[in-house]
Amino acid sequence: MLGLDERSQGSAADYARLGVPVPRDGGLRELLEWVERGELDRVVCERISRVARDMLPSLQVEYHLASRGVTLECANEPRGGMTTGQLELRRTAQVRSEIYRHELLEQSMRGQRQHAAAGYRHGPPCYGYVAVVDPDAPPAANRFGGGRPKMRLALHPDSRRADTVQEVFRLRRNDRLEDDEIACALAADLDRHPLADGQVLWAARRIRRMLLQPKYSGYQIFNRCAARSGRGRINPIADWVWSREQAHPAIVPLEEWHETQLVTAQMQQRQAPGWDRVHEAAAQRGIQLTTVRESDTHILYEAAGRRLVLPRGDLPAAVADEVITILAAGA
Repeated sequence: MLGLDERSQGSAADYARLGVPVPRDGGLRELLEWVERGELDRVVCERISRVARDMLPSLQVEYHLASRGVTLECANEPRGGMTTGQLELRRTAQVRSEIYRHELLEQSMRGQRQHAAAGYRHGPPCYGYVAVVDPDAPPAANRFGGGRPKMRLALHPDSRRADTVQEVFRLRRNDRLEDDEIACALAADLDRHPLADGQVLWAARRIRRMLLQPKYSGYQIFNRCAARSGRGRINPIADWVWSREQAHPAIVPLEEWHETQLVTAQMQQRQAPGWDRVHEAAAQRGIQLTTVRESDTHILYEAAGRRLVLPRGDLPAAVADEVITILAAGA
């Protein structure tokens, strides 16, 4: 199911767990490298779906081998007969293989959603929590024997971590500090705000992730990030899967978490150029900014029945805020 650039030889332990009796000597990528070097003239596989579950990579491998004079044979395809019959059989098998892949993904996603709705942990525990086994949820068996136990989040034994999370949210919500400013505040008192295991400093990126984390509200969340398809992109909140009820102790009440997101959004909006914000606010209210006269340093505008003297060049954020307030009052 991986792309061609991600396919390679697995570890011996992986093959042992899967019960593969034939020793492996390379993966698909190594096979294509051998073909490129002219070391092979025939490739045999059990069935075409063993080349790739997606049709496009399967066709790419098939074309790559054919263009270099290497024969690809599938053990489940009949010998002899016309090429058209063999081609029809192979293309049908490739379509079925891709459909099977999507079916597996849909079933897996459905299971993950149910897992999250029941409040079980997804991903590593965030700062302030640890993962604990839920004794009331027996693990389901799988092909490897006993399944992994279902886990829930619990507060970290070091209570300073939960206090640190609360302080981070307070500094953003009440003091409206930026990520790097919050990181500096925590780094100034490591006795009160201990670092996580393996963490060497408080960084703005870690603060940003902490402030975005809804699990601090006590709810389990799934599908918040597009980890595979979007390289960590945050999905729209409407696509998140929330547990039906609080699944673990809350560090930040849900109302405060939501308020913090609004404050963060407002702060990010203020980082946009001042003139862009003013023109956008005027357009939203149907107000026309008309130039009355100007000098080398300032411009006199008329808008919503008022006259505004604004400096040339970049418009400071505080001035932009005041102008937007005036426009809103005059709309």
